[in-house]
Amino acid sequence: MIIAFVGTPGSGKTYEAVKKIVDNLKLGRKVYTNIDGLEQDACREMIKNLTGMDDYTLSHHLHHLTKAETFEFWNVAPNKSLIVLDEVHKWFSNREWDSKKNKEMADWASTHRHYGYDVVLITQAVNKIDSHVRSLIEWSYVYRKVNFLGGAVSQKYICYSYSGDETTGQPLSKNVRTYDSSIFRCYKSYAADDVKELKIMKGVNILRHPVFFAIPLVLAFTIYMIFGKSSFASGDLFGANKTLHRNDKKPAAASKPSASLLPAPPSPPVQRPLSSSVQSVHAASLPATTMPVIPFRSMSSNLVRQDPKAKFAFGKGGYMWTDKTGMVHLTNQPDLIPPGTKFREL
Repeated sequence: MIIAFVGTPGSGKTYEAVKKIVDNLKLGRKVYTNIDGLEQDACREMIKNLTGMDDYTLSHHLHHLTKAETFEFWNVAPNKSLIVLDEVHKWFSNREWDSKKNKEMADWASTHRHYGYDVVLITQAVNKIDSHVRSLIEWSYVYRKVNFLGGAVSQKYICYSYSGDETTGQPLSKNVRTYDSSIFRCYKSYAADDVKELKIMKGVNILRHPVFFAIPLVLAFTIYMIFGKSSFASGDLFGANKTLHRNDKKPAAASKPSASLLPAPPSPPVQRPLSSSVQSVHAASLPATTMPVIPFRSMSSNLVRQDPKAKFAFGKGGYMWTDKTGMVHLTNQPDLIPPGTKFREL
């Protein structure tokens, strides 16, 4: 079976290939690969710990392909081996479709199943691989790195599964995977990019991620759109002028005075039933405590009395009488007094 691992540097595709190598070594299968770093002592020690192999067993099961061997790996790897080719588009490019090595690769790939081979092609883009080889790909796995909220999720990546050499459109499956740091340390291909993405960060501070710098801007823009758009256009960004305008329209709230300081209730409008020379008011509405006392002379006697309700605009020298309704009338013209009415001379 031929499968393709596709993705940009740091996306997880080479990590998946190394993981597959370790899993096949655990099964006792021979592996041939050109991934840089797997031939180094430190990485081999790590693989021995993961697989339980000793030096002799590992050296007979894991073989690192040289540049010359990569161009004709089918002549190096025995039957039933796992072949893992990194950056395969550089070795068997679609631009060299007419080259001898591409034709030999295509011929071998068309019959590889008969000899029990499995092949993993690692590339950044499937369409860069020789078209004859590409047509034999059974599954394509596209990897995407997850880079959100800073280092808190930098140890995860996404795998999309496609049938054949398709790498776009609706995938057949999608799942989020987590890096195993012990396996990641077994290779160094794209190390400059991958280490930045996969290193286990101490004291992760997700607030340093650029998304958190954008949140205040988005929030401010939202508030502006909801509350401040019309105010901004009118020059009153925060609505202060509107508030002052509304306050101007509101009557000032008077503080509630104590009962002892309450003013007298307003008197009803002055009625003028006779003429403009008559002033009338209901006797009950005259505030005795606030009206000055003036003397008056009774019609029936010459005694001078004090009446606290008798002061009006005419002062002394007028006439006052009270009708049946309790309305007090004043005038300085005696001919305006109704006939038969008892009145007082002021």
